[in-house]
Amino acid sequence: MYNKCKELKKKTKGITLVALVLTIIVLLILAGVAISFTIGEEGIFRKAQDASKLYENAQENEMISLEEISNYIDDLNKGNINNGEDEEEIKENIPNKPRLKQGMTAIKFNEPTETSKGTVVETNINDNSWYNYDEQKWANARTEDGSMWVWIPRFAYRINESNQTVDIVFLQGTNDNYYDEEGILREAKRCKNADDIVDTTEGFTVHPAFTDESMVGYRNGGWDSEIEGIWVAKFEAGYATGGENTATVKASSVNYTQNQVWTPAVENGTNAEGNLSARNWLDGIYGENETAIKYPTFQGSTYSMIYISTGDIYSISRALTEVGNIYGLSSDTDSHMMKNSEWGAIAYLTQSKYGVYDKEIAINNHNENSGGTSQTKAEGNNLASVYAVTGYNDSGKKWNEYLGGQNSPSSTGNIYGIYDLSGGIWERTAGYINNGNTYLSMYGSSYVTGTSDKYAIVYPYSDEGADDIEREKNNYALNTKIYGDAIREISQDGAGSTGWHGDYSNYPQSNHPFFGRGGVFSDSGSAGSVAFTVTNGGCHFRSGFRCVLI
Repeated sequence: MYNKCKELKKKTKGITLVALVLTIIVLLILAGVAISFTIGEEGIFRKAQDASKLYENAQENEMISLEEISNYIDDLNKGNINNGEDEEEIKENIPNKPRLKQGMTAIKFNEPTETSKGTVVETNINDNSWYNYDEQKWANARTEDGSMWVWIPRFAYRINESNQTVDIVFLQGTNDNYYDEEGILREAKRCKNADDIVDTTEGFTVHPAFTDESMVGYRNGGWDSEIEGIWVAKFEAGYATGGENTATVKASSVNYTQNQVWTPAVENGTNAEGNLSARNWLDGIYGENETAIKYPTFQGSTYSMIYISTGDIYSISRALTEVGNIYGLSSDTDSHMMKNSEWGAIAYLTQSKYGVYDKEIAINNHNENSGGTSQTKAEGNNLASVYAVTGYNDSGKKWNEYLGGQNSPSSTGNIYGIYDLSGGIWERTAGYINNGNTYLSMYGSSYVTGTSDKYAIVYPYSDEGADDIEREKNNYALNTKIYGDAIREISQDGAGSTGWHGDYSNYPQSNHPFFGRGGVFSDSGSAGSVAFTVTNGGCHFRSGFRCVLI
């Protein structure tokens, strides 16, 4: 019995070792399979890696798809997509859609008739009748104070000296491409180096007002980035509550810096013009007292804002978007004093088929000539100091009364255009010669730096010559590079009235280092959309301004 038990033990031990070995072998086999399944070509890890890559690709593809959808929608808004229309439609040069800013509402007009005035109608960006540049109906908008603004879309241009007109092709987005008459895609030229001389009578040139000129020293009045268009005040600046407007009278953060103004004989009670204590229509006579500049409004039938220096114009123009303004504008909008480049953009669109083309717009020669009596002047009564009124034509009709045609004071010949480009008051623009004259610091210290920037253009000068006329001509001759500003390209000389349609063409010199544009109510044939003149920059009854929003 004992021996059987020992033998049974031995047999049991043997079986256990064999089973153990077999178990180990099985485990090794299973481990191999598991490892292969986990990290092999078809393993879990590889599958996980592939899944992760697929997820990343899916995310990337989704972002691309979303971007493509966004671009497609944007192209639809801009008119780049023809929605199934024929190939010809895609190749049309369509203006960039207006970009409304905070505080702006799209508007259109019921045009005037023989028996009724034109009226403003609020609309929205989806209204197909909001604007049509082919029909000379430029896009308009209104800010909360009632000021009106007109959209000037990005374009390239070509000057036609023979018939004094401008060819325009609109540019899509912020690129320089356009379709020529044969439907071939072309690229418009531009200034790429500070010393470039660009011939704007051959081919098409991107207008500098819409381009990033930071790399060429803002030579031609460009901006610090590429832009799709600009909003230009429809009328020159007027006093709030002047005429028919209802804008709120509110002080800005900017104070007048001048204590004297240049007045006409009717106001100073003599037979000659001369300096008097500072005054204006809203504040009366304030002299040396610290006085805040009231926010201007840009409406028709409004007393034009005068007696303000070029430096103060610059300051109040920059303040239109400050906190508490009357327009509803926010700080993401840039407001500034109009530059010559921006005036040029308006003038060129005006002299194209999208404006009055080869016609001269009618002068606004309306003058209230309200100098007041000695009693009202002594009391500082605000009924004094009223002269130009915005939006009139040469027949004494208001901006919303005339029916268009030859006597239109509008850039388009109808109610959709820009007014007061001829007559009204001379409009100061942010351009000057840096000749060291004391008036530069006296009247323009807020923006005169000596070099061009995105807010002002510095022009060449020599100031050599026997008299002012000779110096104007000499300085003009030095201006061989700057284009787009309706100065060198549309005039033959720097003195007299050698511009298109016989408009003024007087270039800054000596004691008159600043520019003025458009003409004044007392001018006749020499006022116009391409007129330019000189000014010392001081407060004057013939000078005012206009603003631009970007």
